[in-house]
Amino acid sequence: MLDNFFAKLPTDLSAEVFEKLAGNDTVTIERIVSNGQATPDGQWYDQTQHEWVMLLKGEATLEFEQGEPVTLTPGDYLTIVPHQKHRVASTSKSSETLWLAVFYD
Repeated sequence: MLDNFFAKLPTDLSAEVFEKLAGNDTVTIERIVSNGQATPDGQWYDQTQHEWVMLLKGEATLEFEQGEPVTLTPGDYLTIVPHQKHRVASTSKSSETLWLAVFYD
């Protein structure tokens, strides 16, 4: 079924929106829509899978427990390895921030 990544964006962005686009038992592909959200202070994501993430719209800064903050702009992507603790420090407030995330073993 044909769809468009930039279409049908959620209207309520009071919280980040995570939408599964495709996947199976070992791979999940998500669209994440942010608008000024950040991971709460002191909270870290600690995932069991690899996460490949690309920023398609907006701007975001990721912080890593071990390492320097990374600011992403449209087209930037990176891989977060399993158990690499990270958090979203900031996302654009003036418009949506759109992420494409792929989680895999």
